[in-house]
Amino acid sequence: MKRMFKCVSMMALIAGICLTFMMPIEAKMKVTVSPKSLNKQAKKNFSSKYDKSIAHCLALNQTIEKMRKKGGGTLTLKKGTYRLQYAVCIPSNVTLVFKNGVVVENIMNKKAHIKPASLMFQIAPKNKTKKKKSIGKYNGTSKAKLIGEGKVVFKMNYIKGVAINVVHCKNIEISGITFKGMNGNHYIETNAAKNVNIHDCKFTKAKKGTLKSAYVKEAINIDLPDPTTHGSNSTWAKQDLTPCKNISVKNCTFEGMSRGVGTHNYSQKNGQNIYHSKIVIEGNTFKNLFDAGVYLMNWQDVVIKNNTFYMTGKDNTLDKATTAHAIAGAGVKDIHITGNSFTKIKKNPIYFAAQENVGNGSHYKRIYVYITDEEAKEMVDNTSTECGKDPNFPGYDVVYLRGDGRRTAANAVGINFNKKEVCFQMEKTK
Repeated sequence: MKRMFKCVSMMALIAGICLTFMMPIEAKMKVTVSPKSLNKQAKKNFSSKYDKSIAHCLALNQTIEKMRKKGGGTLTLKKGTYRLQYAVCIPSNVTLVFKNGVVVENIMNKKAHIKPASLMFQIAPKNKTKKKKSIGKYNGTSKAKLIGEGKVVFKMNYIKGVAINVVHCKNIEISGITFKGMNGNHYIETNAAKNVNIHDCKFTKAKKGTLKSAYVKEAINIDLPDPTTHGSNSTWAKQDLTPCKNISVKNCTFEGMSRGVGTHNYSQKNGQNIYHSKIVIEGNTFKNLFDAGVYLMNWQDVVIKNNTFYMTGKDNTLDKATTAHAIAGAGVKDIHITGNSFTKIKKNPIYFAAQENVGNGSHYKRIYVYITDEEAKEMVDNTSTECGKDPNFPGYDVVYLRGDGRRTAANAVGINFNKKEVCFQMEKTK
């Protein structure tokens, strides 16, 4: 009898387990919207707060919040113009698909119920953005995507901010989007982010980010939340000095701005450098830029390969050694620069030297260049045409300064692409 009871109990347990696995898992949401449907949704659900200028933001955030509570989903935006007064927040496991013909533009209606914001898309769950310092490290949004299909344009008409804010998050993909009208900040802010894949995007002429205004602003900024440098101004972001890790920028075009990809202020903790790591810049085109295609500050484990750099620094008259190169910076460790072509760069294509922060973070210790002899020899695998030369060290496509970073022959290393030559014993002409 006991044996029979045990058998029945075991069968019941097995049946219960089977039923558990057979129960349908709640499917993630799939929603398709248009500008017209969002207007209707906002008018219906937010009648007391409805205003046409904020309708798209209200409805998009409402839909995405439902997705968050369901565990994620895919939101498809049909052809049309979507007008954003403030940020649309994107939580984990949510994909936004922008169909051919989508235009997303920011607006600035100061009379609306909700004030204009300095962001278009915030890669963070909306419920967390209402609390100060609620997210740190890489613990915010995970597995989110913004995917453009066909011709998709983000227009920053008025905003003096960022199109996509990628902060304290991981596993993010951004692709197929054309960005226009950067106005004194960045198109994409990657900050305390890990595993970010940006590919097949176009970053076009900026309104600001020129020699006269917002000079150091990159199309894609790689930064970290540091209260000293103001790396991230998001109130919900913990200022915990989390660096970026595993950032990939591939098959993109950058044209008509100060810098393509880069960092303009570095950070330190207890006197030690904090490094952004595992950064890949591959297969991109950088053209008609004022300052640099790629500007590195405290980057390590870096690959810059198979990119095209054309016409950097043409009208750049600044009297600075670090400007008007295709690739420049300091704080460089474990770097591999190969297979790139440089054409009509005002100065020598690649230049690295010791530097210091200007303004915020200026008290941090100077950063230097740590390129090994083997890494230098790798750099002969690049090409240059009609590029300028360093007046003190002519004849070289690459000049970098070791040691204390002073522009002395003892510190300088030169690399000539055409001759496949590396010179570790430089002679200074002036």
